[in-house]
Amino acid sequence: MTEQPQSHPPPIVHEGHISTVSSVAFSPDGNSIVSGSGDKTIRTWDAHRPSPIGEPLTGHRDSLYSVAYSPLGDVIASGSSDATIRLWDVNKCRQLGAIQGDHPFYSVAFSPDAKLIASGCGDYYSFPPANTVQMWDVQNMTAAANPFRGHTNVVHSVQFSPDGYRIISGSWDDTIRVWDVERGTTVVGPLKGHISPIVSCSFDRTVRLWDARDGKLIDNPYEGHTKGVNSVAFSPRGTYVVSGGDDKTVRIWDVRTGRQVDQPFQEHTGGSLDRKMIIRSILANYPQLSNGLDSHTTHLDEGDLVQSEATQISSHLSTQQVFECLIAVGCVNLSPQMDTHQNTAMIASGGGFGDIWIA
Repeated sequence: MTEQPQSHPPPIVHEGHISTVSSVAFSPDGNSIVSGSGDKTIRTWDAHRPSPIGEPLTGHRDSLYSVAYSPLGDVIASGSSDATIRLWDVNKCRQLGAIQGDHPFYSVAFSPDAKLIASGCGDYYSFPPANTVQMWDVQNMTAAANPFRGHTNVVHSVQFSPDGYRIISGSWDDTIRVWDVERGTTVVGPLKGHISPIVSCSFDRTVRLWDARDGKLIDNPYEGHTKGVNSVAFSPRGTYVVSGGDDKTVRIWDVRTGRQVDQPFQEHTGGSLDRKMIIRSILANYPQLSNGLDSHTTHLDEGDLVQSEATQISSHLSTQQVFECLIAVGCVNLSPQMDTHQNTAMIASGGGFGDIWIA
């Protein structure tokens, strides 16, 4: 009997924006999604069914470039071409205030403690150059530090490290930089590798992994997209990278092998230009504990990317057992080599609009 190929569940499609969807983000609990569009509106959506949540949020005077949830999921930050970052109360669906800048905000990101927002800015015609990373005080809605300078073109993507001590930025100048939050100085980089701008509509069609400690490229670039790569993200466990490109496909990559997993997903008719948001439920199987929680030896079956229900793994594992679990599913123990003050091990970058994610 010929084995039938595994079928994927149908995606959830959200429609409502009347212009390009430029940015989307999941809430921390995974139950809702926020989107920003060229139609100057922000919309929130149910992540599990094709329905909006509340009315669109309005107030920006120009296109949205970036949206982000706060760590608790109670505030949304939005960055716009109108040179403002606006903060929104998720529960009351109203604007809390606005941070006024001098140039378009292409990317916004909350710090892990939600006290700061990092932004990526840029302006082709300004002098002095406005291609900076900036820090903003959330409570006072004022600048928290002088701009971080070093990029020579628009900064299209920013992201905090999990410990909040570093910011990673990507720019149209073809580089990634890692910044010290307190000092505002580049501590790693500029990282170079893409033959087209990291945060533009790149045509190098690759995804690359970087070691954030020494700035070196990890393994070879991931190749498979037939056009520029616009967005990348790690899976929650850091085992997989997902990428979206101008070839209208979403692809999943195994970090351990550098290979593409399964066939690409292709539902968009024109990237985000089709004004749709598409949600797919693709989960990694949680490892099965075969010897019970009381055993000092834990055996695991490597998880595959299949549709599954989430299974809770007991929190009573010892630190050593956790390490054994991670190593069993393909992770490499780098703790002996780690700088105790810098926990971020990898950066993924796409040669497109420039989402940067760390694991």
